[in-house]
Amino acid sequence: MNRIEVRQLECFLAVAEQLNFSKAARQLNLSQPPLTRHVQALEEKLGTKVFQRTTHSVSLTEAGVLFLEDARTILRHLDRATEAARRVNHGETARLRLAFVGALLDEKLVQMIQRFRKEHPICQVEITDLPPAAQLAAIQAGEIDGGFVGAKPARLIKGVAFADWNKEPLLLVLPEKHPLNQVKNLQWNHLQKISWVMVSRRAAPAFRQQFSRIVESHSLSGQIVQESDRVPAVLTMVAAGSGVTLAPQSVKHLMARGVIFRPLPSPQPILNYVFAYRCKEASPALNHFLSLLKRSKA
Repeated sequence: MNRIEVRQLECFLAVAEQLNFSKAARQLNLSQPPLTRHVQALEEKLGTKVFQRTTHSVSLTEAGVLFLEDARTILRHLDRATEAARRVNHGETARLRLAFVGALLDEKLVQMIQRFRKEHPICQVEITDLPPAAQLAAIQAGEIDGGFVGAKPARLIKGVAFADWNKEPLLLVLPEKHPLNQVKNLQWNHLQKISWVMVSRRAAPAFRQQFSRIVESHSLSGQIVQESDRVPAVLTMVAAGSGVTLAPQSVKHLMARGVIFRPLPSPQPILNYVFAYRCKEASPALNHFLSLLKRSKA
């Protein structure tokens, strides 16, 4: 097989990030001719152009844009595999690959991972920040062992099991100058015909399902006017006055100014957190972590 070489990927990535062959060559400590040859060889193997080049500019083609994400992933996995092999030489002979939602990272989660490291010093712990949907896909693909996905999906997912580990109330997040901040005792009818900004269904499908249930149970008639895959971006939209949102209490640290977090009316919705994991061929490291998760919940 005429397989793409690592050096070709590195050259492609440098040019894609710099959009300048001279700067990319300096970044890689190469002269420009060999850099150009590596990129040309890559394009020959792909059977398509990844860069559109003119006298004065370099840009990615459509194929290049698509290939860029995969190239980054390949090199990231290679770096991770290299580091894992090196750490075996230092006595770390087991490995646990976990993911979490960055916005939901709190002290309890950090302490749990620290405790696992202390109890299992020979186990490498790799941690990645991924949206819930991406975590579930990575678990199914065998790329990670488990992940803190937030809300539990409503549907069964082949090869994936879930363990409850935490819960916290959902809060209403308002712009600082929103009229509802003047309402002392919020009721559900105050949230009629309101504009919402939300984390996208693609990134957090289970959370969006819970939001839909809340809207339906209280017959709210507002609409979602903006979305983002990331919670910090949603909070920024709220601060900018685009609308209001619902968020777990633990994200309050992400936005110190511009928004107000308020308790929702009774019955106050609760976000139940789950840990998703491979339920087949679970490694001993994963089983140890599940045991710790169970103990931390008790």
